Parts: sequence; C-alpha cells; structure tokens
Amino acid sequence: MFPPTRIQGLSRVVLKLFHLILVGFSLRSSRLSRLILWLRFLFWLSWFIAIWTQSLIFAQQIECHLDCILRHTLTFFQTVSHAFIVVDTFLRGFKVEGNQMEEVVVCQAADPWMASTVLAMLLPILGVEYLVCSNAPEYEYRVRIYHLKTLPSFLALQMQIISFILEVMELNIRVRQAKQQLVILARELSCRWPQSKQRSDHLDKQIYRIQALKLRYNELHQLFDKLNSGFGGSLLTIIMVFFALFVCNSYWLFVDVRTSPLRVYAILLNLGFIFNVALQMSAVCWHCQQSHNLGRQIGCLISKLVKPQGSKRYNDLVSEFSLQTLHQRFEVTAKDFFSLNLHLLSSMFAAVVTYLVILIQFMFAERNSRHDSG
Repeated sequence: MFPPTRIQGLSRVVLKLFHLILVGFSLRSSRLSRLILWLRFLFWLSWFIAIWTQSLIFAQQIECHLDCILRHTLTFFQTVSHAFIVVDTFLRGFKVEGNQMEEVVVCQAADPWMASTVLAMLLPILGVEYLVCSNAPEYEYRVRIYHLKTLPSFLALQMQIISFILEVMELNIRVRQAKQQLVILARELSCRWPQSKQRSDHLDKQIYRIQALKLRYNELHQLFDKLNSGFGGSLLTIIMVFFALFVCNSYWLFVDVRTSPLRVYAILLNLGFIFNVALQMSAVCWHCQQSHNLGRQIGCLISKLVKPQGSKRYNDLVSEFSLQTLHQRFEVTAKDFFSLNLHLLSSMFAAVVTYLVILIQFMFAERNSRHDSG
C-alpha cells in the first residue's frame, strides 16, 4: 500500500469531520457505547418535547393566518422527521449484526471526489444559515422563533441526505469497477486472434471469471438492498419534508417579491432555501439514476459474452447471468413507495407548480376576505 497523498489526507479529514457531525445530530450510532446512545437520545427527546409543547401553546394564543399555518406545519414535519431518524438510529445502535451495513464511507474513505461533494453541499447550507443569523433582528418574532425551532432538524435532514449521497457514490464506484472487469473480459473474448481463443475449451477456461463477476454482481445487489433498508424510511420522510419546504419557500418568495418596499434579504433567504433543496434533491436523483444506468449497461455487456461455439455449460452460465441482471436491478427506493431517479425529480417540480398555484389562490382569497371584513 502506498502512503496517502496530501489530497487524500485532507479528504479523509473532511469526511471524518462530517462523520462527527452525523453522530452529533444522532444520524449515526456505530461504535458508540450504550451510555452515550441513551444520553444523546434523551437530549433530543427533551428538545422535541419542548418544541412541540411550545408550538402547541403558541398556536392557541394567537390567531393563525396562512403564513402562520405554513410555518407550524413545516415545524411539525421537520421535527417529526428528525425524531423518526433519531429513534431509528437509537434502536439500530443496540443491534449487533455482523452483516449489517456499516457507515464506512464517511469514516474511512479518502476519496477527494466525495470530500469535494461534502464541501460543495455544506457551503450553500452555511451561506443560508449566515443570512438567517445576520438578518435575525429584522424578522418578526414568529419568524425568528420558527427558524430557531427548525434549525437543528433542518440541518440534520440535510446532513442525512448528504450522507446518503456519499453512500450511493461509493456503491457506484464499486459498480463501475465490476463493469470495467466485464468490459475487459468481453474484449478478450471478442478478439479473433489467435484462433485458439475461439475454441470451446478456451471459453470453458473463462467460466470461473464469469462466475466471479456473477457473484460480484450479487454482492452489489445485496449492498443496494441494505442501502434501501437503512435509508428507505428516512428518505421517504425527508423527501416529503423537502417537497413541502420547496413549495412554502416558493410561496414566500412570491409574497416577498410583491411586497413593497422590496426586502432583498428575505428574497435571498428564500432563494437560498430553494437552491439548497433543489441541489440536494437533484444530486440524490442524479446519482441514483447513475446506479440504474450502470446496472443496465452491465446487462447489455453480458450479451457480448454469448458465443455460439462455446459449450452448453458456458452459454447456460451467460444466460443465467443475463437473467440475474434483469431481475436484480440496482434500484434505490424510498421504502418501495417510489424509485429515486430523474423521473421523480421532474414529477416533483411539476407538483410544486401545482401546489404553489393553490397557495397563491388561498393567499388572494384570504386578503379579499380581510378587505371585505375591514
């Protein structure tokens, strides 16, 4: 093994620091003692109970209009989603399973591309939070309370999404390696010189390589299954929360643009939230689409291994491998409710426009009712 380069060393430091952030937000539980698990769980449980109690009391004391209802709804969705992940992580921390998928990507990996992805995702998040903190005195009291209550949970959901992206990137690297091995084998078997490579006895000698690739493909499919079981529930809740965030911030952006005098900081803040959600969802769907495409490319490459002059055992093994790729696809799903791919992204943006129009209609109806009553 060669010693790590300076870039790899810096990448490992960035990923380890990111792993500590995940542990702090109760998104990881590996290698933690039960005492720390209990203390962390009780801390977050106390925080959630305080937030829900304060929101309930605050909602009973004031008369809520549309903007207030949206903020209370987002507070509930974000905190409940984070609470679900905290409970799930807490329960997983007590499970001792040798075959359970460990979060090794952010602990031991030293891939500069993964570290740069973390930094590229974190910098816009930090920029938006800086806008929130720097302009806090200009907000109304209810808006400041909303940002304070949702800040930990909103950051935790974004950290979970980034960690999921890293896991998918790591799996895609392994799939590309398997695909490259298959490409090399297909090129060797397609070569017509020397003629001895076209004989059935030579093809029979390559059976062990096909079996190794078939076994490798099965291991990769099991890793995707573990990824779906480990992140499926949290992905389902996070995508629902992100959809609501995208719709609400688009609505508030529309309201701020029409407000006179123009509040530039509010417009930039809403644009920042929209950009972060769109960036993270686009990255998730794009990398998951890459997994699906790589699996299909492997299935297409297997057809090049079919040789009419090969033995029955050889061709049966190739056919079995081809059927395996048809039934064991590299699909990333949210608890089997839907697959994460670019089609989901386009459907979400179309739904955002629909719900945004509905909210705008409610806004005008509310203003008309106030004008009539006044």
